[in-house]
Amino acid sequence: MSELQADLRAAFEDEGYDVDDVTVNRDQVRIVLLAEGESASDLEAITYGVVDEDDVLTMNVTTEQVDGQGMSTVVTFRHRG
Repeated sequence: MSELQADLRAAFEDEGYDVDDVTVNRDQVRIVLLAEGESASDLEAITYGVVDEDDVLTMNVTTEQVDGQGMSTVVTFRHRG
């Protein structure tokens, strides 16, 4: 796990979120939270606490079904760092 992945996981867990997975594929970062319908602005604030806002492109917060486990909140963004 990269330092970015570990830092993002720790930041979300410190805020009380159950993190299922944090992955990086090239410059695409994906954070899967085991919760549904979380506040996009709260999740963005946590992300920006780890990653400089200027290094984040096209952030999305969506709700989707991951691996048949029910609904999860997924934060994705392109990382320019």
